[in-house]
Parts: sequence; C-alpha cells; structure tokens
Amino acid sequence: MHYRPEIDGLRAVAVVPVLLFHAGFGLVPGGFVGVDVFFVISGFLITSIIHEEIRCGTFSVVSFYERRARRLVPALSVVCALSAVFALFWMLPRELNSFGKGLYATNLLGSNFQLWDQTGYFAPATNHLPLLHTWSLAVEEQFYIVLPLLLLASRRFPAPVMLNVLTAICVVSFSVTLVLAGIDPEANFYLLPSRFWELGIGAIVALTGLADKSLAAPIRERLAALGLFAIVASYLLITETKAYPGWLTLPAVMGTALFLAFARTDTLIGRWVSFRPFVVVGLWSYSLYLWHQPVFAFARLRFNDSLPPAAYLALIALCFLLAFLTWRFVERPFRDRRRIARRPVFVMTLVSGTILISIGLLLDKTDGFAARNAELARINEPSVGIGKHCDGVVDIICATSDQPEIAIWGDSFARHLVDGLMASKSDVRLVQLTKNNCGPFFDMAPILERLGDSWSDKCLEHNESVRRFLLKNKSIKYVVLSSPLLQYVSEEMVLLRATGASASGVRVVVENFQATLSWLRAHGFHPVVISPPPRDGSNTGLCVARAELLSLPTSSCDLPIEAVRHHDRDVRAILGTIAAQFPVLYFDEYLCDKNSCRSVDHGVPIYENDGHFSAQGSRHMGQTLRFYSAFASAADHGCSPDDLSVPRGNCALTPSHRRIPQPRGNLADPVHAARQ
Repeated sequence: MHYRPEIDGLRAVAVVPVLLFHAGFGLVPGGFVGVDVFFVISGFLITSIIHEEIRCGTFSVVSFYERRARRLVPALSVVCALSAVFALFWMLPRELNSFGKGLYATNLLGSNFQLWDQTGYFAPATNHLPLLHTWSLAVEEQFYIVLPLLLLASRRFPAPVMLNVLTAICVVSFSVTLVLAGIDPEANFYLLPSRFWELGIGAIVALTGLADKSLAAPIRERLAALGLFAIVASYLLITETKAYPGWLTLPAVMGTALFLAFARTDTLIGRWVSFRPFVVVGLWSYSLYLWHQPVFAFARLRFNDSLPPAAYLALIALCFLLAFLTWRFVERPFRDRRRIARRPVFVMTLVSGTILISIGLLLDKTDGFAARNAELARINEPSVGIGKHCDGVVDIICATSDQPEIAIWGDSFARHLVDGLMASKSDVRLVQLTKNNCGPFFDMAPILERLGDSWSDKCLEHNESVRRFLLKNKSIKYVVLSSPLLQYVSEEMVLLRATGASASGVRVVVENFQATLSWLRAHGFHPVVISPPPRDGSNTGLCVARAELLSLPTSSCDLPIEAVRHHDRDVRAILGTIAAQFPVLYFDEYLCDKNSCRSVDHGVPIYENDGHFSAQGSRHMGQTLRFYSAFASAADHGCSPDDLSVPRGNCALTPSHRRIPQPRGNLADPVHAARQ
C-alpha cells in the first residue's frame, strides 16, 4: 500500500478534538468522536495491508505482530513507566490501587474490560485516570487478533464472499450496539462487540477497493467533502450521552469511510488535509494520544482540580512536545528494522510488559501502598456501620443489642450515621437496616439500570423486611431515616409497588415519604429524618486527602454555598415539605456559613467522598453534635422555631443540639433554597 499523506492529515483531524474535549474546552463537545475516526482509519489500513499480503502470498502472522509490536509497544511502555513514577508521588492509596489495576490491564491488552467494570467514560472521576484512554488501544489490539484470522479463513473463497461475511458481522455488531446502549451503556462503550462495526467499516472500504477505483473528479470531490463535513459536524453537534456509540456514531464513521475512499491529493479536500502541519501532527498522533490523558490527569491531581482554563493551553503544548520527542526518539527507531531486529523487539515487548504488569499487580495487592501512610489512607476510610456484611441484611446480627431502641433505616447515607451514633453514646442500642442505593420507602424503589433489572424489586423486598422487623421488635422506639434522595429524582423512572413503573419527580417522592413516615408514627414509632450533609457533586473527601498529600490548604476543598444549593435543590424541596409534619435534621447550621461549607472540622476531615461521612468523620460529627441526644430529642419533641414562617420540622444540628431555625434565605431553609 502506497503512502497517502491525507490519511496522516485525517489523523490530526481526529486527535486534536480528543485533546480539546479532555481539556474541557467547550469548542468541540463531541471531540470524543475522534476515537471513532481512528477506529475506521485503523480498520482500513490494517485490512489493506493484510489483504494485499494474502493476495501476494507474503502474509506472515509473526511479521504482522512484529509490526504491531514495533508500532504500539515502545511508546506505550514509556508512557506507562513515567505515569507509574508520577502516580507514586501524586496519587492517594485508593487511586494508586486503581492505577495499578489499569497498568496491568493495559499491558495485558484488556484495559477496556477493567474500565467497563470500574466506571463510565463520561463520569467525572475519569478525569483523574491517567490510563483511561488505553481502552481504545485495547479494542484495536483485540481487533488485530480477530481480523487476521477472519481474513485467513476467508482467503479460499471468492472476494465477494469475504466481503459479505465481514458486512454481516458489522451489521450484527451495530445491532449489538443498539441493544447494549439500553442494557449496559458501559459495556457498549468499552467492548469490542459493539465497536467492531466501526473498524469493520474501514475494513470494508479496503476490501471493496473503492480508493483505487476511478470516478469522475467532481464526484469524488463531493463525496470527500461530505465525509469531512460529517466528521466535523459530529465534533460540534454531538454531546455526552449514555447511548453512545449508536445512531449518533454513524455520521462520523460513514464520513471517515467516504474520506478514505474518495479524498486523494488530486481533490481539494485531500490537498487541504494534506497540509504539511496536519501531516506532521498526524505522524505524531499516536504519541500525542498516548500522552494527553496522563498529562491532564496528573496536572489535575497535582493542583487538586484548581487549574484555570488557560493552564490547559500550556498542558496541550507540553503534550505536543512530548509527542514529538517520543515519535523522534522512540517510535522511529523501533520501526526501523535496520536498527532494531525482530528478536530484540519481541524481547523488549515481553520484558517491558512483564515489568509493568508486575508493578501494577504490586500496587493492586498492596492497596496502593496504603501502609506507607496509614493516616492518609484513614481520611477516606468508609463508614460501614456495624460492618460490610450488613448491607441489605435485616436481622438482629446487625445490632448492638438484642433489644434495640433505635433503628437506622435507609441507604448508604443512613449507614454513615451509625459510627457517629455509636460514638455519641457508647452503650447505644441500635440496629442497622440499610441497603446501598435503597432509600427508606415502603412502596417505592429507584430504577437504576447499572444495577440490573431485578434490583428495584430487591429494594422493595428489603424495605418490606424492614416493615416486618419493626413490627416484630417492640423495643424499637426511634426510627432514623436518611437518603440523598437524588436516585429518586434524577432517574427517569421509579418503581411503585402498587402501580409498577412510574415517572419520578418531587411530588412522587414526597407522597411516598409522607406515607412511610405516617405509617411509622401510626404504629407507635418516633421517626426523624436526617438530611444528607452539604455537597456539591465534587469528591470532597479525595480533595482533602490529596491536599494533605501535596501540602495544599484543605480550605480549597470547602464547598461553595451556591453550588451546594444548586446540587440539592430538589432534595431540599422534598425535605422542606416533609418538615411541615415530621422532624428533619440538617447539618448546615454547624458546617456552613454564608459563603461555604467546611470539609474539615477542628482538624478532622469529615468526608469520605462526594457526600458520605468517612469513618472518622462520622465519629467526630457524632461526638461533636451528640447524635443520640439530638436524634432522640427531635423525634420526641419535634421542633418549635421562633420564626413561624420556617416549617415546623426544620431542625439544625449544633454542638448543644439546640434546634435552631435558620433565618429566611439561609441554606437551612429548604423552601427558600429550592427557589434559588
């Protein structure tokens, strides 16, 4: 296959939007589509080379993988090795543990599987994953295993048969994409079965030989222009969505296919994209792609997510510099067979892979070297209450006494109160009735796709077990309920026991919450609702831990009051309505002032992550705010605010556990906060 400079130019058109997207610039909201363009290019080039060699009788599996090793491994090994060095200095134990998993998965050609299990591509936490982008390399490498076998198996059949087989596989793959988008969006994004069709489209263009067929110049000009337009339009118009890849991916994929088939240097589009700066960036594109995510991720880690937009321009410049150096001193030498023979390439691949896999396993098995700084690891230690074994368990084994007085009911935001309650009264008689993501509602459960189709029914069953447990255990007087509630108002649907799936919303949650609390009161229990701690969606716990690691001020992790109001506006509207009849306790009076809410109290980091109290944070808050006395007092007596315009149930947790209403307009007034 002869060299086509316009393909290198197209690589530049693919990689630059990816950089801009991951840098957070809004110029190209669909910049991630550049990866799809790369897939089509890879499918086209690899198939062209293999098909030509098979026809000429020169194809060798060993030679093919030698070329792949020369092309991919040296630069990837350098990036992984340097990333490991920075990770050791700038990552927290939990992050270092995750990085270790990614390191060995990347070098085992399976980082897409690891990321599928760990996180969604568009989740905010991925900004701190230096090896996030290697999922696409894994997809390509897995394709390189399948494609040669497929072409070799089809070589004895006529060319149309081979083309028909590949087309049929692409149709099946696209169908899988459409199905998985609704069932498992993460699998759809990361795994080869739903991505094969993109690489396959490039392979089909290669097998049809469209690029070698003579068409009238005006026709090729229009088709090439249409292809480039579809690619650029995708960058500008597509936004992050769970249904990607899917129908939205088609324009960029087909546009790339049109470009590869019809854009040559004798067309205006081909000449534009063959502009020398584009070609140069295209030549560096692999190294540029490898470097951009680690550079951005480690910069965010080092400066604790406080980088101004202008800083990303400097980081992009650094990416280009590193890309040039890697291309010049790593990629080019290893591609030159005259300088480095086959055997050293395979030895280097084996040795570097073994070393990096071993480092990754070491980081994983040591929990990110947690033992080297136990105090730092303790900052983000989760509050598990009675124990991890109690999640979803409704039994006296998850109690501090066989005659419990207080039941803690709800999801993980109820569980994180248990440590604090036990710290506030050493002999407290409590039972933990919590299930992750499952709020304290007898007849309502969230429908969470990521947890599977049957999870909502299991949540309803859990809460029905809670109902029976409460009726059976006559010693229980107080029922403490807590949930962030967002899983009920942010998801499109909730499951209601009586009517099945229903649209979610504030009204539905309020009605079910009121019914649940009324049932408790009617059966002699004293319920009290605990609001979630102030939060704004950012990972406050990791922010504080990283500030400690890097000797940065922890005050930079405090939560802006306006961001807190915006994040939980629906939650506060719900609690504001509930507070008209039932006591609702807030942490805001103690943690917040008119500008921000503290992330550290009297030197104690209180958050585990983006909203939960850590184990030490829960104990500190429980002792400082005297959870037992505050919860029992509010449940027994309610609240009697002096300002009668504030709903009767609004209570503020303070060190003296006085129930102090907030002035009108303050954050603790949920009705006002909901209007903001």
